[in-house]
Amino acid sequence: MNNVDTAHLTFVEDDHGDVIDQEVYCSDFCAQSNARYNGWNGLHEISVSEPCNKCGTLVRGIEE
Repeated sequence: MNNVDTAHLTFVEDDHGDVIDQEVYCSDFCAQSNARYNGWNGLHEISVSEPCNKCGTLVRGIEE
């Protein structure tokens, strides 16, 4: 399995439109599978490594 260094993010908002969480993806292609996808939102560095929410590819965090 490949690893990537930057993340594509989709944001989870509450009823007031405030961001309360984020979902991590390895690519824009995978991010587009999320119903919250709102256009390209990539090249983010994340603190700790997390698997892509769609395909499981590891997105490396900067603290590891």
